[in-house]
Amino acid sequence: MHLKSSRPWLISASFLIGFGLLAVSALAFFGSALPTRAAETSDPAVVIGDYVAAVNAGDLDAILALYSDDAFHIALPSADGSHGVCVGKEQFRMWYEQSLANGDRVAVEGDSIAVDGNQATFVAKISSEPWTKLGLESLDATSEIVVIDGQIMTHVVVLTPESVRQLQAAEAKAA
Repeated sequence: MHLKSSRPWLISASFLIGFGLLAVSALAFFGSALPTRAAETSDPAVVIGDYVAAVNAGDLDAILALYSDDAFHIALPSADGSHGVCVGKEQFRMWYEQSLANGDRVAVEGDSIAVDGNQATFVAKISSEPWTKLGLESLDATSEIVVIDGQIMTHVVVLTPESVRQLQAAEAKAA
């Protein structure tokens, strides 16, 4: 009784420490059963899945959250005719605002994701309103990402040679 009345903080602190240890243990035990998100993993396949979901949902904030502040993004040729090279989130914001305004959508082609450490390549089917106006439903692109600390550090998207030919033919026909 003397301990309780003279040091009430000791019992409270002991309770809080014990509760904290229990919570950390529960999180460690049950954490693997929770869904993995890109910000919590460096698995490029998970990051790719989150990227595709964010683009197709038109969620600019979710897209930007996937990138490191000083990341590089290269997309060639771009749907809107821009230079297609972005460095850092401010340029990404402008790029993806335009991309979302174009109604861009992306899908991973079949089981094309190949992961090697923190890098992954995949074939993406990309649709965009400017291309749709040219009569192109979608174009294929080879995409490569490098993930560091759960965020995209580099993201390179290059249309396949066949898609470039299709785009050039559609542009020539429209001219």
